[in-house]
Amino acid sequence: MSDELGSGPDGRGGGGRRGWSPDEVPDLAGRRALVTGATGPTGREVVLTLARHGAEVVVADRDLDQLAALVRTVDADEQVQRRGTARPVALRLDLADLDSVRDGAEEVGRQVSDQVGGAALDLLVLDEGHRDRSASTTADGFDAALAARFLGPFALVGRLLPLLTAARSGRVVTVVSPTHKLARELSADDLAGGAHGALERRTAWAAPAEAALAGLLLALELDRRARDQRVGSLRSVAALAGLDASSALDQADGLRQRVRRGPSILQAALGAVEQRSALAPWPVLMAATADLPGGTVVGPGGPLGLNGGARIVNPPRTARDRELRAQLWTQAEEATDVRYLS
Repeated sequence: MSDELGSGPDGRGGGGRRGWSPDEVPDLAGRRALVTGATGPTGREVVLTLARHGAEVVVADRDLDQLAALVRTVDADEQVQRRGTARPVALRLDLADLDSVRDGAEEVGRQVSDQVGGAALDLLVLDEGHRDRSASTTADGFDAALAARFLGPFALVGRLLPLLTAARSGRVVTVVSPTHKLARELSADDLAGGAHGALERRTAWAAPAEAALAGLLLALELDRRARDQRVGSLRSVAALAGLDASSALDQADGLRQRVRRGPSILQAALGAVEQRSALAPWPVLMAATADLPGGTVVGPGGPLGLNGGARIVNPPRTARDRELRAQLWTQAEEATDVRYLS
């Protein structure tokens, strides 16, 4: 995205005292974006917002039927129709499958090359979206959470790097699950040994939390390397997704309906949950559209950093460990056989 995008009310893109809101998303006509995990609650809102502001969007996820439904929803949206935004392009892509990542990146290259204005990708939003939690390992032999939240995104960025650097101001947004807060502190010693062994030990317990933290380290290391090697105007930022408790209620069998029929105090609590959950995509939207420097981490501004309006936040201490990030990067290269910015 260009440097002119989306300044906050204080002119710095950070949202000022009143905080950032989607009202600040700028005009995105002529911009091209790829959103993975597009059919999940956060991805869906990101796709709609980008399209409503004129961006051409490729929507990627595992389920083609859900992708088709999302395309129809975007196509029928009144704001999108008023803007005359191009219909989203659906792409099957599973971040936990390295073969799918390779094939998806090749298809994105073909799709973008067919567009007017040259082959370039302005925005890549990396969100794992919905994933089958019953599978603990991938076909490649990796922990499924680690592959979806770190190895797959790492490989996809590498394969799309030429398109991102061809943009006037390419941006990568890594969506980090709230579970990263549950990850233990790490050190370089945790990564000692071969790539497979170290990565598997690293996610031996609380795998989703460890994998989410690895994704955050990736986002910061990517920006450092792009900046140090002066790779075009590429920027990498991280978005700590808010906790979408409303979505969890949707997935619980009949729970929402039972609450609505229950005591008024429970109905009031449900209303509060739904209101806070509506803010869950805001950090991702801010990270994707506000005028932010590379290496910025955006997160919820509410209690415990789990929900509330979007603002710039400090990353955890582990994520600031450059030696640890560099070692993890090297191991990701070995595990995925995708090498870049080394």
